[in-house]
Amino acid sequence: MISTYLISVRPKWADAFFLDREPKTIEFRKGNFGASLKPGDTIAIYSTMPVAELIGTVRVSMREALPISELWQLSQQGKLARISEAQFNAYYANQSSGIGVWVDSAELLPKPIPLYRLREEWRANWNPPQQIQKLTSEQLAFIKGK
Repeated sequence: MISTYLISVRPKWADAFFLDREPKTIEFRKGNFGASLKPGDTIAIYSTMPVAELIGTVRVSMREALPISELWQLSQQGKLARISEAQFNAYYANQSSGIGVWVDSAELLPKPIPLYRLREEWRANWNPPQQIQKLTSEQLAFIKGK
């Protein structure tokens, strides 16, 4: 069964999924991030402050836990993640492995959904996830209805 998840991404890297030329097609994470992600799942992208909007979706093609050096190579030296080697090394400092989530089919929402609207719909005290959150059918219907 296909699931939809929500992740929070800093604006610079959130926007990179939706570029016309050479979009970001891999998301780097640490720990056991997205252990339940499988090919075909959808990830909704929430762009963190100062944007604070749900901006679009991507489809998971693969999720791999790999040694850092292999992750760097498979990302075409950061090109697929739109990240420099210095940024990559800083992010994975003192880590022996990392998570790569390969994505495709990036689709911007017709109109981004600001944080206050998500809270109106979902819960007044709702906060974007620190890691990853599986969306309920009601939450997904709200996103698709926009």
